[in-house]
Amino acid sequence: MVMSFQSDFLYPDVIPHHARFSGGRTAVIHGNRTLTWSQLELRTRKVANALFDAGLKKGDKVCLYMRNSLAAFELFWGVIRSGGVVVALNTMVSPDALTVLVNNSDGRWLFTDSHGAPMVEDIASDLTGITLESIYSDVPHETFGLIEDFVSAGSEDPVDVRIDPEDTLNIVYSSGSTGIPKGIEQSHLSRHNYTFGTGHYFGFDADSVTILATALYANGTWQTMGPTMFRGGCIVLMDKFDALGFITEVERCRCTHVFLVPTQTVAILAHPEIAQHDMSSLRIIVSAGQPLAPATFEEVQVKLPHVELWEGYGMSEGFGTIVGPPDYAKGKQGSVGKGMFLDDIRIIDPNTGTELPQGEIGEICGYSMGLMKGYYKDPERTRETVWTGPRGRTYLRSGDLGRLDEDGYLYICGRAKDMIKSGGINVFPADIEAVFTAHPAVQEVAALGIFHEKWMETPLLFAILRKDGNATAPELKAWGNERLSKYQRVSEVVIVDDLPRANYGKVDKVGLKQLARQHGFRLPFDS
Repeated sequence: MVMSFQSDFLYPDVIPHHARFSGGRTAVIHGNRTLTWSQLELRTRKVANALFDAGLKKGDKVCLYMRNSLAAFELFWGVIRSGGVVVALNTMVSPDALTVLVNNSDGRWLFTDSHGAPMVEDIASDLTGITLESIYSDVPHETFGLIEDFVSAGSEDPVDVRIDPEDTLNIVYSSGSTGIPKGIEQSHLSRHNYTFGTGHYFGFDADSVTILATALYANGTWQTMGPTMFRGGCIVLMDKFDALGFITEVERCRCTHVFLVPTQTVAILAHPEIAQHDMSSLRIIVSAGQPLAPATFEEVQVKLPHVELWEGYGMSEGFGTIVGPPDYAKGKQGSVGKGMFLDDIRIIDPNTGTELPQGEIGEICGYSMGLMKGYYKDPERTRETVWTGPRGRTYLRSGDLGRLDEDGYLYICGRAKDMIKSGGINVFPADIEAVFTAHPAVQEVAALGIFHEKWMETPLLFAILRKDGNATAPELKAWGNERLSKYQRVSEVVIVDDLPRANYGKVDKVGLKQLARQHGFRLPFDS
């Protein structure tokens, strides 16, 4: 007889394992409510069985349009245990975007909460794969089922679904989007990139207490949630981030780890009551989404001297680097670090695809365990983002420009893509432009990111009106922002006679930045 290992290290195996060996330990906290590992195992088992009773087969998509809560957490992990695919959706998207994302995902069930139910009610008739009978809310609703009734009806039978490492675990939508949705399809194996990457760097163990200050739909949340779950630590849920709430929860629950975007870190440090609370338990802050200002590092050292502040860089599609105090001690300030877990970083000529020597600037490509399976139902876009490297490996093309030094540290030299990162959230100029060009008075628009003190970057829109167009900048701003998701909304609209042009009449992006400066706006990388 030949012995075999059945890939029982995947996330569906995590909760049952800890329930068996550490069942009485606290697994999750939300406000005054807690669940032990045994209780979480039972609740997620009932979620899985309720989904089976509703007809779920392995690979079926389950959409969650919910803020962080115990109900959302149970559903999230219950779907994973069932062999279904979690599609956690950004709660800040517009109704039109939500419809597009749910339909694109091929979702069969939709779970929401008191915050999301009114919007879901408005779009329910436009959903192509989900009936009213398959929509549930965490509060009583005249049309939707009640989540608690759904879960309670699930049996307590054992859940035993054979999961292969390459089976899909979740789909993350990185654009929320008046344009074509970009669904990043991630496997059970790829979700372990953080388990063995950040999990190694930040010393997670069974005594770790990780606070989730970001939403379950955010890919970065996995950086600390995944390793904590894997090692049997404790998760503290914030339903919505605010600085004082974070400070008090860290003190109350003795939190040790957190993933934050820069705007959250800045807000925490700026809060006047930070010195009045004991945050000495906090050991690790992981920051990603966009670079932290040097002054933020200095302020952390003063106000949170016990904390190690680390920065991550990479793509949700599947590779990352990490940099922190040990690297800074080696004089690597300004670098975004080295690959997390055997992540292979290469620099190529963006035009020819030829790999460049060490020290030369080119497009950053990455290869790792965290590689996505592809963009969901979009093989052409998947092909466009692949560079085939040594040994036939498929590397992700980042669109960012950078260089590697003699020690393998990566330095970012600019962004080849036009994406705006506002508050750590990706905002695509094309999505904003598509909305504003629908205004009857508008002939052409161009969006770009400008500096914002709180959000680090915020969208600015230049607009050319039609000859017979009649709209003021404030009117146009209000009209467009009503149709955009919250995080996409422009801070300013400037009406101009023309835009800077490159060849073939295309908008000159470099000239667009100069135009913004001429109008008194500061760009993100301006000193």
